[in-house]
Amino acid sequence: MSLIAQKISGCYRRVLIFLFAAIIICAGLGVLAYNLVGGAEGLRYWTATQALNGTKKHLLTHRPDGVRQETITGQFEVMEQAVQSRQIDLEALYQVIRAYQEKFYLPGLSVKIKPSTPEVEEFFSQLNQTIISDE
Repeated sequence: MSLIAQKISGCYRRVLIFLFAAIIICAGLGVLAYNLVGGAEGLRYWTATQALNGTKKHLLTHRPDGVRQETITGQFEVMEQAVQSRQIDLEALYQVIRAYQEKFYLPGLSVKIKPSTPEVEEFFSQLNQTIISDE
């Protein structure tokens, strides 16, 4: 084998070893993060929290004049506490958030639609219905 072929094969070997080590490290970090959020169950609730945060941010940005900022933050704090204590119907929550996003939030909307005060109140009512009571 020529000298150039030996250098190239050695280079490929080192690159492959580096890629293999990087993949193992990334997989280990992924498993660690997965365990930190609580496995499959915790991942679903973490995703719900992220969806609520995104919706809260959008609603605060496009807040109607008839709804105070404190009302919005208070409602979302109640929802986040319900998610953390696992007292929420995730399927119903996702449907409510999806309905809000389809109407006001989709990036494909060329004209940004600002929700009205009654629409926000109806949205909050629907959010409250997703909370499972202890009774």
